[in-house]
Amino acid sequence: MFKDFITPQLEYLMAVALSKCGNFADAEDLVQETVLAALKQKDTEIENPRAWLTTIMTRRYYDMLRRKYQIPTVIIGADFDIACEDDTENFIISKEEAEGLRREVAYLANSYRTVIVRHYFKNESVKEIAASLGIPIGTVKSRLDFGRKQIKKGFDTMEKYKANSYEPQGLALGICGECGLDDHPFCLVEGDILAQNLLILAYEKPLTVTELSKAIGVAAAYVEPIIEKLLDGDLMKRTGDGKIYTNFIMYHISDWVRYIREQEDFAEKHADAYITPLKEAINELKATDFYSHRLERFMMIRIAEDALWLSKGGLNFDMFPDRPHGGKWIAFGIIRPDGYTVPEESRGKEEYMYNGRRVQSLAKYMNAVNLELQNYETSLSCFTTGAKYKDMWFGSISDVEIALTKLIYLIKHGKNIETVDLDPRIIKAIPLLEERGFLGVENGKHEVLVPCLNHEQHQRLSAIIKKAAAECAERIKEPLAQYLKNHRKEIPSHLTGVPEDRLSMPYEPNAMMFVYEAISSGVHPRNLGCPSPETIAVFD
Repeated sequence: MFKDFITPQLEYLMAVALSKCGNFADAEDLVQETVLAALKQKDTEIENPRAWLTTIMTRRYYDMLRRKYQIPTVIIGADFDIACEDDTENFIISKEEAEGLRREVAYLANSYRTVIVRHYFKNESVKEIAASLGIPIGTVKSRLDFGRKQIKKGFDTMEKYKANSYEPQGLALGICGECGLDDHPFCLVEGDILAQNLLILAYEKPLTVTELSKAIGVAAAYVEPIIEKLLDGDLMKRTGDGKIYTNFIMYHISDWVRYIREQEDFAEKHADAYITPLKEAINELKATDFYSHRLERFMMIRIAEDALWLSKGGLNFDMFPDRPHGGKWIAFGIIRPDGYTVPEESRGKEEYMYNGRRVQSLAKYMNAVNLELQNYETSLSCFTTGAKYKDMWFGSISDVEIALTKLIYLIKHGKNIETVDLDPRIIKAIPLLEERGFLGVENGKHEVLVPCLNHEQHQRLSAIIKKAAAECAERIKEPLAQYLKNHRKEIPSHLTGVPEDRLSMPYEPNAMMFVYEAISSGVHPRNLGCPSPETIAVFD
């Protein structure tokens, strides 16, 4: 009979129970629970009854402690299906140890964490786990073994928390190219401080999920969905051995002022290469029927920007890789530590804040074709990136610019904005748009203040810009190439595929440096007398 090999072990079991419980009443209860649990396993083949019963008793004992102290306690190293000969040596896990144990389990990657929790916390057998997860028994055992080793390693080593776990840094994401649906990849990181710091932590070298979890001090169960989101969005990559790394170049905010003196000297030395064709462009623009000071400002920024691109060989749109969600871009990040300020000795003669041209397009609206809104943000207009839309209740810059493009079109064409399907948030934002120079009021009616060009006028403007930018680029091409040879960002060795121009990006002369040279020489006024968002609209 199955119980025949239990009876000879009762005296031994009582002795073990007394050593664990310290009192006769609890020891008797523990022996009874052990015997009942053993009898339920009547179909099990037992090679070593004493070791097998000891394992069952140890489990029942920790179940008793769990009920008594309401803490999760785990026997690391014991397996229900593999009897442990030295279970009699197991000790009671203290509350502090249990907390440490939960912490180490929380840092495990999902595949290991799942089997550890189900086996040790929920008392599921290896066979039950294998059947439930649809994986071989051997896989379950190997994951249990690896998980135990990782937990033990965690106890044996000091905490690996990085400063990001208690002093998170900000990460501003930028792209060259075209974002995908729903503002991918910006929507993956904007407002998500955890995602930003995971990207920062995985930049210098590839890390496992456990290493990332420990570095940031957050359980893997909460980190993994964010990592998967970043992997899906091409901001992270996985190595062949399963580690994770950030898949774009990162700069520190200090990189942008590291060579500020050399950048200013370059722009000053070669200012005439920009100012001469700019003057000709302004004269050509003034000869058109669509000239305005605001358009002149937009044009001069565009010429400086395009000239620098062309002088480095230019970038064809086809060079940008296809990305998930319909995007086509190359990303870069700027780490912004909380409270960082530019040291006095690193400040330039001017504030050179500049956000590259952003274009929002609508294929069709109200029977119109190809509506566009083009934007810069620079220190001239005092709008930092996206600040011109602050407090407008939109979830993304793309959303507000789509609505703004429609609003400008409707007002320009004399349409009643209350009779068309228009996002109510942009109507609510009209007072803010007036404050920030997008709209004005004339005779009780709204008017558009930003330059609005039809497609033919925009083509003429583009031709003027192209001619001036090409002339400037030809003049500065050789000296800029020599300058960039000596100003390059070092990147981690595992990060391949970063375009050459990204290595020098924060160190090259800024387009706004040339713009300020033109302003200081009197080519264009610094103050236009009112808020002037560097924005134009294009539609017929």
